[in-house]
Amino acid sequence: MSTALDVSLFPECFTSFPVRLHKDERLLAARCNTLVEEFSHLLPDYQPPSLSAGPHGVVYALCFPEGEIRRLMLCAEFTESAWFYDEAVLLHAAVKQMFVQGSQRANGPDLDVAPKKWLSLISIFQHTAARMIDVDPKGAPWLLERHVQYWSEYDSTKGSYDRIEDYIRYRNLNIGYWTMSNSMQWCLDIYLSDEEMRLSQDFDTSSTRVLTLTNDYWSWSREKGQVSDRALNGIPVVMKQYSMSEADAKIFVKGMIVEAEQRTRALGLELKKHSDVLRRYVEGIFLILGGNALWSSTCPRYNEVAE
Repeated sequence: MSTALDVSLFPECFTSFPVRLHKDERLLAARCNTLVEEFSHLLPDYQPPSLSAGPHGVVYALCFPEGEIRRLMLCAEFTESAWFYDEAVLLHAAVKQMFVQGSQRANGPDLDVAPKKWLSLISIFQHTAARMIDVDPKGAPWLLERHVQYWSEYDSTKGSYDRIEDYIRYRNLNIGYWTMSNSMQWCLDIYLSDEEMRLSQDFDTSSTRVLTLTNDYWSWSREKGQVSDRALNGIPVVMKQYSMSEADAKIFVKGMIVEAEQRTRALGLELKKHSDVLRRYVEGIFLILGGNALWSSTCPRYNEVAE
């Protein structure tokens, strides 16, 4: 179903996790390009980039290389659309309401665009939930419920941090690890029991740390000029906490990634021994972390920052 990629051929990528590419990457890339066109039509003042594009494949094909294609296409559609909203209009509460309830209109404190434009925008989301349920009446409601939880947690905490460990705990809520983990489970048709979730807690915490720090390391060149009411990146936190230069702080964070990857691999190898479901879960998370690392280290979004 997928092709292994030799990470040693990409010197900018330093991950220790495996990387594979989905056999239907072209289908995923085509759908993402269609979404770009739809957003360009609905928001003529906003020219959306292809957020998920990369020279070695779209991020969904790299992070979910073994996913069942119908389910993965829907996950990619949801995530890409949500990404556009995050970039363009930041209407998380209204998106959550529309996506889950299937409302014909959205009202909420975050709604700050004209109603007609908003109704056009949410048309992209309108039928996603129904199509997911058509594909999987049993598992799709489980995934949708967890997407709601993610949107709630994303907006739950704002502010700045003086210590990198405090920042990482905050980012664990909104880095998107659980969205990716849950999407992976749905795409592979595996679901952890309560006991398996308990057993995987340390592994998931460590994996989230890898995802957070990897994202921050590669996205810093894009985010360092942005102004926000929430902490966007851990590199300035390290600079402040340890009185470091930007260059030294990046090296520090890189070391944190290497250490976090080692711990995650060790925890994963032990966790795999408990059940076949946990074995598949760990292998799926390893592929998410490896695919995200290669994509982040090479994608135009993080590596072609306009001067």
